[in-house]
Amino acid sequence: MDEVSECDTVRRNGVTFVRATVENERATPQVVELENRLEGPVWPPRFGDVTAPEWTGGTWKARVEPDQTLGVGYATPAPPLADGDPVAVVSRERAGDAGESDPEEVLASLDDWAPPSDTLSGDR
Repeated sequence: MDEVSECDTVRRNGVTFVRATVENERATPQVVELENRLEGPVWPPRFGDVTAPEWTGGTWKARVEPDQTLGVGYATPAPPLADGDPVAVVSRERAGDAGESDPEEVLASLDDWAPPSDTLSGDR
């Protein structure tokens, strides 16, 4: 499936709000990349001063698990298209498994851990 599941736009006060959903109907996790098709800048969601991490410029990229549906939304000053979706899937590929990482990299990324001192007491 190389299309967005659902997509719609609402235009208010010179701003177009775009909503879309992406589904993964495959049996493996997928990394999906969407691109804005409207002619104008993308205003992705923000959390305070931080842009949502899935967004880079006018593209959204995220991992979608099997049988998962994700919602995507953004705003733009560009008017909606006369026909066609304002969002297009530009790539979809199988996501790598966590087990495919180099074991040394995984170990280096872990926090230091030590058992609580009461666990090590000699009283048993």
